[in-house]
Amino acid sequence: MNIYEMFIDYLLSNFEILIFFSICLIVAGFFLLFFFQNLKFKNNKDTITEYANDLHKTNKEIREYLIVVGNLLENQKKEITNISDKIVFIEREISRLGNIKGSEDMLSKAIDMVKNGYDREEIKNKTGLREDEVEAIYTYYKK
Repeated sequence: MNIYEMFIDYLLSNFEILIFFSICLIVAGFFLLFFFQNLKFKNNKDTITEYANDLHKTNKEIREYLIVVGNLLENQKKEITNISDKIVFIEREISRLGNIKGSEDMLSKAIDMVKNGYDREEIKNKTGLREDEVEAIYTYYKK
């Protein structure tokens, strides 16, 4: 018998043991594969959780930043409203001062007319002053 025949006889006589060990080796391989896959899954899960936490933190910072910007814009809106109100007030004051200046001009004109001998009706018609104003000017400035 040569060495090959002896080897084949040995394999055949121990065939069940070899099959058993082969199956055990395949089962152990599946368990190792499952273990490494589970370990990789856990690492991936931890990485995804870490990214999610970073994203949540970033979203929170952005939300706080937008709140601050919104508050600044609200304050600027209030300041613009205040400035707009002041501008309207100043426009009214300018208009009022113009009216006063116009009234002063009319009063001066009425005084000159009284001094030049115009009667009450003419002064009232040409200056647009009220009758009581014309009467007061007429009474005070008539010679």
